Amino acid sequence: VHAVAKWAVERARANLGPTLVEYVTYRVGAHSTSDDPSAYRPKAESDAWPLGDPVMRLKNHLIQKGVWSEDRHTQAEAEILETAIAAQKEAEGHGTLHAGGKPSTRDMFEGVYAEMPPHLRRQRQQAGV
Repeated sequence: VHAVAKWAVERARANLGPTLVEYVTYRVGAHSTSDDPSAYRPKAESDAWPLGDPVMRLKNHLIQKGVWSEDRHTQAEAEILETAIAAQKEAEGHGTLHAGGKPSTRDMFEGVYAEMPPHLRRQRQQAGV
C-alpha cells in the first residue's frame, strides 16, 4: 500500500497525469458482535484466507523482529479504545437522534467548510437559512 501510494504521489508531482490506485480489502470478521457470518458466508470462503487477519500478521511480524511487544500492543489497543470512547462521548454531547436531538437546518450548513462552496450556499439559501 505504501509503495504504490508513494509511486502515485511521485507521478502526480512530476505532472505525469492521474493515477488510479485500487485497494481490494476483505472483512475477515463479522459486521458486529451480534452478526453471524456463517449465515451469509460459506466456510470455504474464510479458508481461502489461510494467512488470517493482516493486522495480527503485522503485529506478530513486528514482535518477531523485536520492534513491538504484546505489552505495547495491549497498551496501544487500550489507548485507541480510550480515544474512540472519548470521541463518541464528545459527539453524543452534541445530541443523538435516539435522544431526540436533531440538528437545525442552519447547523447542517455551518462549521463544515472554512469557505462554503457555491452549491451549498445556494442550497442554504433555498432552505431559507
